[in-house]
Amino acid sequence: MLLIGGLGFLIWTLRAKPGLIRTLGVIVVLVIGLSLAWQIKIIAERIHLLEYGVLGWFVSRDLIRGRSKKLKDIILAGLFATVVGIIDEGFQAILPYRFFDIRDILFNSLGGIWGIILYLLGS
Repeated sequence: MLLIGGLGFLIWTLRAKPGLIRTLGVIVVLVIGLSLAWQIKIIAERIHLLEYGVLGWFVSRDLIRGRSKKLKDIILAGLFATVVGIIDEGFQAILPYRFFDIRDILFNSLGGIWGIILYLLGS
């Protein structure tokens, strides 16, 4: 799953025909994020990091597409991913057999930021 997602993102980036430095930047950030995700022992947290990376990428794409990359839009995308992560953990706090963990909010936010950075480098 990680390999397919990484290859799909790399193909998307290369279709935009970025320069060599931008392509290398995307590859470096992608590899760093995937290697950090791979080191997380709990599989659910690893998947959260990847899911919220995709969310951050889609939110950035939706907010920034066709416009200049304004800091306000980038911050808004990060806040959106963080708020979705907080709401997700809030639901887990009230559901039986689930539990609230502040670390999950951190992983969700980091995943969202990772996706935003990948979008900014790839676009």
